[in-house]
Amino acid sequence: MATTFERTAAVKPAPSLAHRITALVRDVGNLARDHLELAVLDAHRAAVGLAKILTAAVVISILVVTAWVTFVASAIVWATDAGVSWPVALLIAGIVNLVVAGGLGFWIKGQVGELAFGATLRQLRRTAEEAKSEVS
Repeated sequence: MATTFERTAAVKPAPSLAHRITALVRDVGNLARDHLELAVLDAHRAAVGLAKILTAAVVISILVVTAWVTFVASAIVWATDAGVSWPVALLIAGIVNLVVAGGLGFWIKGQVGELAFGATLRQLRRTAEEAKSEVS
């Protein structure tokens, strides 16, 4: 003999198709919002990390420039102690600085080609060519 509870559980109808579709759409929207929220939180975390890295890079740059100036000043003092006049020692130090800067400038000029996203552009061109050949 069936109890009242069993009869109630057995009589409960299954959700309609419209109700299931509505629940599916709601769940997909919630999932999309969750993923977007996660992406926003990750982007915020990455931005904070980037700010810390850039701050450290600025401090390091200041320390390196200070060290370079110290080395140049000590070379000038050493040259003047060796009998070289101040103007000549300063001129030599300036020329050495310009030569080092020029060398770094040429190195940077050689690196510019690497900034063009070469592999990505090649892949996009290849994909575009394949798409055109399929249409033709």
